[in-house]
Amino acid sequence: MADTSAVLQSPQHGTRLSTANTKFALDLYKLHTSSAAAKNVFMSPLSISVALAMTYVGARGRTSSQMHTVLHFSDVEQEEGQSRIVHEAFSEIQSALNKPRQRYKLYMANRLFGDKSYSFLDEFLAAGRKHYGADLAAVDFR
Repeated sequence: MADTSAVLQSPQHGTRLSTANTKFALDLYKLHTSSAAAKNVFMSPLSISVALAMTYVGARGRTSSQMHTVLHFSDVEQEEGQSRIVHEAFSEIQSALNKPRQRYKLYMANRLFGDKSYSFLDEFLAAGRKHYGADLAAVDFR
């Protein structure tokens, strides 16, 4: 991931998130290339991290703790439970990558999908919109 610390409100959080994403990307790459069938591997660790961070917004208990560990968010948060820092850093990085006068444009399509029979907390939906520009699409998974 590019060094975005110069454009973030909290440069140390951006640097920490970049480090966490790099560790996660290497873990993921090692996992996918460990099989004999793996010849060419192409993935976007940032896209995967963003998608998982969007679900981390609503994770609680053991799920939250496991995601915190696997995604290396402990490198970003001083202590577990400060997920706001992670989400703000992701939001700022996405904004920094899409500044209006950049010579490039990075398009990320973020969307949450949830079963239409489930009532999602307004706090979860608002955080998805605020930090990731992601609305919830109600889907019939049956």
